[in-house]
Amino acid sequence: MNTFIEILQWILPALIVLLTAWLVLNEVKKLEIQRQKQELRLKDRKAYIPVRLQAHERLLVFLERITPESLVMRLQRPDLTVQGIHSLFLKTIRQEWDHNVSQQLYISDETWLLIKNARENVVRLINTEAGKLKPTDPALKLSQIIIEEFAESVTPVQKAILAIKQDINALF
Repeated sequence: MNTFIEILQWILPALIVLLTAWLVLNEVKKLEIQRQKQELRLKDRKAYIPVRLQAHERLLVFLERITPESLVMRLQRPDLTVQGIHSLFLKTIRQEWDHNVSQQLYISDETWLLIKNARENVVRLINTEAGKLKPTDPALKLSQIIIEEFAESVTPVQKAILAIKQDINALF
């Protein structure tokens, strides 16, 4: 019995030290894993912000390129008719849209809806004004009417541009 108590006197403190060491090491391990996850999130954020900024820039350029003034300045040719310029405007907007549609991954849903609304508004304006003219009229006539109509109010394009700027400010 004496031997048992003597062995217990040695083993019990050793077990307590072992258990304490195991608990401390386990806690240190958890903290290290947590620190590594936080560091990884920070690295991801640093990599993600430039991509988001680039998406905002591309969508801002998209909006600027689909404004009637920009479309007219880039696409107006004296040999075109209303039908020709109408088709060219819509084709250009569609191509710009297709090129930038994937950028919606990097912006807020509200901003994306405003951008979609801006595009639809410009297309509607072009279609409406083209419908008021004869297809064989000169393209310049349609261009003038579109620019006049577009300039008269605060447009969805301007609202979308403002939303993009606000999204960018929210990143920082």
